[in-house]
Amino acid sequence: MIYLDGRDQASQSSVTAPDSVAGLIQARLANRLSRRGLIERAAGLGIAAPVIGVMLHATSDAAVGGARWQAEATPPAQAPGTISPGLPSTPAGESRQGGTLTIGATIEPDTLHPWLVSTVAGFDLLDGIMDGLFRYNSEQRLQAALAEGFDISDDGLVYAFALRPDVVFHNGDSFTAADVVAAWETKLDPAFGAYSILGWDKIATIDIRDELTVIIQTTEPYAPFLSTVATTFLCPSRAIAEGLDAFRERFAGAPVGTGPFRLVAWEPGERIVLERFTNYWGPAPVLDDIVYQIVPGPEEQLDGLRSGVYQLAGGGAAISPTRIDEALAIAGVAVYEHPTQNWQHIDLKQVGFLRESLVRRGLDYATPRQRIIDELLAGHAIPAVADQAPGTWAHDPRLEPRPYDLEQAAALLAEAGLRPGNDGVLRRDGQRFVIELWGVSGDQLAERIIAMIAASWNAVGVFAIPRFETAATLWGPLGYQFSDRMTACLYTWTNANDPDDIFYWHSSQIPTSPTASGGNLPAFFHPYEFQAEIDELTTEAALALDIEVRRELYWDIQEVLSFEAPVIFLYWEQAFPATAANLGGFWPSAYTHLLWNAAEWYFTDPPLAADG
Repeated sequence: MIYLDGRDQASQSSVTAPDSVAGLIQARLANRLSRRGLIERAAGLGIAAPVIGVMLHATSDAAVGGARWQAEATPPAQAPGTISPGLPSTPAGESRQGGTLTIGATIEPDTLHPWLVSTVAGFDLLDGIMDGLFRYNSEQRLQAALAEGFDISDDGLVYAFALRPDVVFHNGDSFTAADVVAAWETKLDPAFGAYSILGWDKIATIDIRDELTVIIQTTEPYAPFLSTVATTFLCPSRAIAEGLDAFRERFAGAPVGTGPFRLVAWEPGERIVLERFTNYWGPAPVLDDIVYQIVPGPEEQLDGLRSGVYQLAGGGAAISPTRIDEALAIAGVAVYEHPTQNWQHIDLKQVGFLRESLVRRGLDYATPRQRIIDELLAGHAIPAVADQAPGTWAHDPRLEPRPYDLEQAAALLAEAGLRPGNDGVLRRDGQRFVIELWGVSGDQLAERIIAMIAASWNAVGVFAIPRFETAATLWGPLGYQFSDRMTACLYTWTNANDPDDIFYWHSSQIPTSPTASGGNLPAFFHPYEFQAEIDELTTEAALALDIEVRRELYWDIQEVLSFEAPVIFLYWEQAFPATAANLGGFWPSAYTHLLWNAAEWYFTDPPLAADG
């Protein structure tokens, strides 16, 4: 049995399996993995080298734009004015116990149900409330959480997990193997409609050896198993036993987890309040409370940081790239920069003309990607060409995005048989090329991006109509995906730490109804023209345990996506969290969500004065 401590798997030695699982391990898992074997297997499961972040200073030459994706295992030399990369904040002064941290957030979660959530804001908070068997740290290493040890069979089909004893949920229930089984049964139940069932649908059986030992048999090797199933937030089985409808509705606004903080209030549109969970299984949290205050926009966010009302703006609600200079000028505030695994894009529903490769590629040429980055993001983003982040092991560095070229766009649309009518709008067989271009209401950056894209598409004869709705409506059962009109939508996908492409592109992930599971929503009405090809590639990539084989397959996938343009890939986001300068333990990363280590956050006394 391989055991992990509370920080990362590379720091522990293998130990003997406990008596409760020793016989079963002998019978079903013939060869125990060595410590080096675990690290090599982890590499095959998609764990890459760390992505580096830095702290910014207004007086530093490296103030903005200095941090980029780093593929090297050894970080580059520290630039002037930055803290050591890959380390938590360590402000001067005496750390103090307790206190309330208030986050000024410009976005609100769509839900806090861990199996229905789809937004970064939701995951930002759930990372402080819920636990899975494992979790990732800021260096993309697996940490022990509700499981303290595991074994994997040589054929990659059997996983044995030793669960952590004496863990209790926020409602007082003990965490046991039954909660893992309940998660499996519920996530696969179509009546529940989980957002994603990837990995869980590969499980053939779960054997409960005892309350703290789970043996999972899978139907086939699945490389991302640990990054999907083992990191899934787990819920108390008693809450599920009350009925799927009750579980779905109650958990959406009042999740019950085992994390360091428990939710005590959610006032929609106003604030979400978390308080320290005194029976947390790990080291006791330092802070008393965390308040997630929802603010109208970036002006109010900066005003709150300036006045000290807010001590943090981070995660999905970090500082806008266009407001970095303002944040840097605030005394007593530290501003950081780090890459993300968030790719901003325009999806293209497979309806009408959008089903045609020529049309989609024409729209790609007509999308001013670099202008959006330069003018609306002040240059603080990386152009996207496909769905794997630059600097990660699966990214194909050979590909380049299509240039902005309205002549080439018009030529491809004409090749598709589209001709302008008397009103200047392209049409074919009596149908005008009218497309609804959706975004989240109240998101000022989204409004500006959509306006720029719509103007450019209109210039080539595509009548683009900007439309806006709340996040909950956009991606709910009454959202734009489930109308039979030609639509597109600006939004962000966030990659998991293992680059499994099945959720985005595979036909198995096309929802069967507006409330069903699956991420391949653009293909709800019609599969892609290249669906068979992308199905084959994504399936092979998930089955391959050799990292070099997987890399080649992901490069093939990116080549297909780049050519076919099923979505318009815009850019990879850079994140700019800002904190009160006396907040310690803050550790932003491309591989984690906002509250991933919130139990370690603390304030120093007296507050640290700003350098600039």
